[in-house]
Amino acid sequence: NWLEDKAVHEPQEWNPRAQITRYLELLFDSTDLVGYVTETWSKDGLVLFPDACFYEFIPEQEMLKSLEDESYVPKTYLMDEVSAGSKYEIVITVLKGGAFMRYRVGDVFRCIRTKNPKDGLDIPQFEYVDRIPAVIDIAGFTRITEASIKKVIEYSKAEIDRFTAVKEYDENGRSFLHLFAEMRKDAAMSFSLSESIIREHLSVYFKNYDSDYNDLKRLLGIDPLKVTLLRYGCFDEFERIFGKKIKNINPPCEDIIELVKINGGEVRACR
Repeated sequence: NWLEDKAVHEPQEWNPRAQITRYLELLFDSTDLVGYVTETWSKDGLVLFPDACFYEFIPEQEMLKSLEDESYVPKTYLMDEVSAGSKYEIVITVLKGGAFMRYRVGDVFRCIRTKNPKDGLDIPQFEYVDRIPAVIDIAGFTRITEASIKKVIEYSKAEIDRFTAVKEYDENGRSFLHLFAEMRKDAAMSFSLSESIIREHLSVYFKNYDSDYNDLKRLLGIDPLKVTLLRYGCFDEFERIFGKKIKNINPPCEDIIELVKINGGEVRACR
């Protein structure tokens, strides 16, 4: 092989997967945000570019209400109305270079202070929290929603009756999707066999349905899916005991613990 009249030799240490993983880890942090935020000089908080967008802020409780009820219109606040310590979903309006009107980006920030005299700032500073609860962000590569999981289950024809999914972390701090699934009553496979088969089966359809999910496995060598099967009736029993349905995406950690207890599994701490 030749490049610009010079021979090109294969490197002695040649491990593309590990090397591109390391490159991406050095280039980006898992919480990197590009476009409308930047760090300050003291690296002690993020500020929103004041001339990039017109910003509105949905308080956390209003955000949760709107996720529960799609017809609910959440209240918004302006930048000079946010409070230190509160969490907000960001809403942006851009009228140049392609119009966005009151677009809900899906990012959640916590206001850490309303001004910073040390940096000479008279505008709020924030820290990134996560995506909205209706979205599971895996390693900054793919964003999984309730709708996408339902589509994958539908396309795969997996015999899953009900599910809930949460974002968890392994011992190395890498995030993954943990799917708790209840099979249909007439499903005949054994649990020990089913979990392995269902995970492999769904993983194939996730890769076909979501190109970013496919890139996650191909580039980083990460298998971001774990499946735990629940006995039939666990979701109904949860509803009977607690008088509510468990959310399909990112339910409270306590709800997952109770669901696992109902299934007869070992009680575990949230990760």
